[in-house]
Amino acid sequence: MKPLMINDCWNTIGVWGNKTPRCERLKKIIHCHNCGIFSQAGSQILNRPAEENYLTEWKNNLNQTRQNKCINLKSALVFRMGDEWFALPSKFVKEITHCDKHHSLPHIKNNVLRGLVNVHGDLILNVSLGYLFKIRKSEITSKYTNERYIIIEDSDESFAFPVTEVKEIIHYNIEDMQATPSTIKKDTSCFIKGIIRHNNNDVGILNSDLVFTALHKNI
Repeated sequence: MKPLMINDCWNTIGVWGNKTPRCERLKKIIHCHNCGIFSQAGSQILNRPAEENYLTEWKNNLNQTRQNKCINLKSALVFRMGDEWFALPSKFVKEITHCDKHHSLPHIKNNVLRGLVNVHGDLILNVSLGYLFKIRKSEITSKYTNERYIIIEDSDESFAFPVTEVKEIIHYNIEDMQATPSTIKKDTSCFIKGIIRHNNNDVGILNSDLVFTALHKNI
């Protein structure tokens, strides 16, 4: 099979590259996500012929006897705010993006509502879960620390909130969830359904209903 040839200009002269001169298209389209070359490359990757060993692997997997699956498994995105680890059900997570400058709203004195952020041309409410949970600024210095916006969405509204670090999506058994310890502040613990142990960290599983209710109340 011939190797797939892709012009990954976004990694050289695009937003993820550092070569100069920069791509002229960026002046008009702002981000490589909006470029036809980027979209075409994605289509090429998705439509490429499957390799023989890939087909063989799936054939072997499908021929195996089906195993009983745990029906209590839940999916959640793990992230860090300050020095605390949390997880939010992944079905509410719309996107993870870089932290850009937010636009303050005039005449608004609200520490939860920080303003608006532009995400692919859409203005989204920028909120602070850190303030809502009364989280202190991080004292952890790590090469993995890289602030991101997590975009979450319920049936009524989308919100963007900054986090110190995004870890990964995990699957956990709700039967393994432990009670929230009394050492956690009340302002934080009231949003947590329980604690799971993951990679030597205690991760607070957030109650999404309470989080969205609090956000709507504070905007």
